[in-house]
Amino acid sequence: MDAVEILYFLRNKYKSSSFKTALVGTYKEGRYVDPPLLRTDAYLLFVPLALSIFPIFLTKEIISQWIAGITIIILTYLALYIYLRRGCFVPDEVRVLKTNHGDVEYLRRNKLEILENPSLLSDDYEIYYVRPNVCVTRDKKANAFTLDGPGGPIMYFTTGLFARLEPEELQAVLEHEMGHIKYKHTYKLLAFLAAEYTLRLPLVHLVYAKYSILLLAVHMIGATFLFTALLQAFEFEADRHAAMKDRNRLIAALVKLDWNGIVESVINPLAARLTLLARTHPLTIDRIRKLNALPN
Repeated sequence: MDAVEILYFLRNKYKSSSFKTALVGTYKEGRYVDPPLLRTDAYLLFVPLALSIFPIFLTKEIISQWIAGITIIILTYLALYIYLRRGCFVPDEVRVLKTNHGDVEYLRRNKLEILENPSLLSDDYEIYYVRPNVCVTRDKKANAFTLDGPGGPIMYFTTGLFARLEPEELQAVLEHEMGHIKYKHTYKLLAFLAAEYTLRLPLVHLVYAKYSILLLAVHMIGATFLFTALLQAFEFEADRHAAMKDRNRLIAALVKLDWNGIVESVINPLAARLTLLARTHPLTIDRIRKLNALPN
């Protein structure tokens, strides 16, 4: 299929939706509770790698550098984990109402009343109730994020994710996040960071310090690219795990969450490929192709 045919096929099979606006409400013990606002982003995983550069400039003794660097990597990760765990809000229920009602200001002003009594809307609508069993954060951006740790894994869904997807598609995203936990991706990332740092130190002392410290900058760029590639590989692995339950629902979720990205990568494939160097996730079109290539 050419580019136009691919986009036409994906739009008609997976992206169809008859509703333009969504209201999302989170409830605890029967009462509406506004979820906390937390910034969760996969780029936070690069922070331990970035901070591990400093021990080389703070002390000259290689053993002290190694201890300090590994300590920084672990403590930075733990700080992120504690931040997310302390902010975790798990509602008993998430109500999602989707509608074509044109008065957005009316919907915003009367959100709680409409969620309690959808019949206030004269237009077509649908409402469903989800028991998420995950942490929920207030964010219009549709995103899911998982981090494992000593107190157990933490999974975050944004309210934007509930607004964009159907219950079955939300379940597919949940299965994807469970794949990250099953394959221990958090611990593998930490192992990579520790191994890279352990390799980096003798190179600094035996090569970079002898010839040019600028080589350290080249090394860090290469390590960042490797870390990015590892993150992308883990996304494919988590996709395969979710596909064992329902491949089509996962594809539908991916199409709805990144339709503009799919269009861009199909129309301008070379430009899209170049962005992979700075992406924590693979191109969505590549994820869809790999999912469709899986055996039934």
